[in-house]
Amino acid sequence: MASRTTTKATDRPKVVIVGAGLGGLMLGALLERCDIPYVIVERAAVVKPLGSALTLGSTLIPLLEQLGIAEELYRAGKPWTHYYTYSESRELILSSDFSLAQGLTGYKQYAIGRPALHDILLTQIPSEKVHLGKRVTTINNDGDKVEVKTTDGSSYEGDILIGADGAYSIVRQRMYETLLKKQKLPASDQEELPFSCICLVGQTRPLDPEEFPVLKEPIAQFMSTLGNDNAYSWILITTSYGSICWMVMLHLDKVASRSTYNDKKNRTSENLEWGSHAEAVKAMCDETRHFPLPFGDGSLTMGDMYDRSDQDLISKVMLEEKVFDTWYSGRAVLIGDGSLLIFWEANPANFCLTVPID
Repeated sequence: MASRTTTKATDRPKVVIVGAGLGGLMLGALLERCDIPYVIVERAAVVKPLGSALTLGSTLIPLLEQLGIAEELYRAGKPWTHYYTYSESRELILSSDFSLAQGLTGYKQYAIGRPALHDILLTQIPSEKVHLGKRVTTINNDGDKVEVKTTDGSSYEGDILIGADGAYSIVRQRMYETLLKKQKLPASDQEELPFSCICLVGQTRPLDPEEFPVLKEPIAQFMSTLGNDNAYSWILITTSYGSICWMVMLHLDKVASRSTYNDKKNRTSENLEWGSHAEAVKAMCDETRHFPLPFGDGSLTMGDMYDRSDQDLISKVMLEEKVFDTWYSGRAVLIGDGSLLIFWEANPANFCLTVPID
């Protein structure tokens, strides 16, 4: 019988993860379970609880079970079964039943605020392995090691580099610069990131259920409204902790990019990601605060959601639609928004996640 070999701890590769978002933290949690050394560097000095809500089901809950954190999801999340679409006059257009998924997969669907899921994953990472305020400037990926340098003079060395740093990933930028010089970068990967939707996202503070009875429902209420001119749509999702997550989407009449979009305040790469300038956020809030909500007595509007949300946690982002052909090179690999981008279709009732299959 062949003997079983054991890998020594010193032989295990060290992983450097750039980005402390959901993708970077999930990978860190997995590496932690496998006892593989790693470090996470994040450009933000403080990770703000930005974003709206996510829905999780049979594709991800089994992984959370293996990590031993599914019960935390069940406590922080709220099961949901239906997706309702309304007209701007508050008439029900469509009711989509997702409860059949439980019978087919054995798992319920859960809605959870993105910040709450981020917090769950962050608790799985020892604090000394997450380094905030580390903006990456230089990446050396040419030898038998990778080295990452940041603006404050810090340096991180490992065997594998993971770019989990968002749509405008610095890891991808440096990787593509190198491949372009070697004439190995496909033409499609040299194009700008296209987007046809601009999104305002946030969530309210915990609300009084007597003022908002919709919060008393044991099932998360997942409601979308289509604007009369189809230029706007807005979504609201109730949570288990008494808040309402919301999204307002402006659907452009043509595909734009960072250089072609006519709002100069949002052309820089950082402003196209979470946490846009306060002026741009306020302008979109002012423009859309009269949009009616599908629940209540008819007097509630999106303005009631904005006024009950922390203003510094409201974000305006562009939702890019692109899957990159090149997602690894040398010792560097891209994951999450670094290699694929989530997008919402024009009709939010048909929202989807595009993933590459290899």
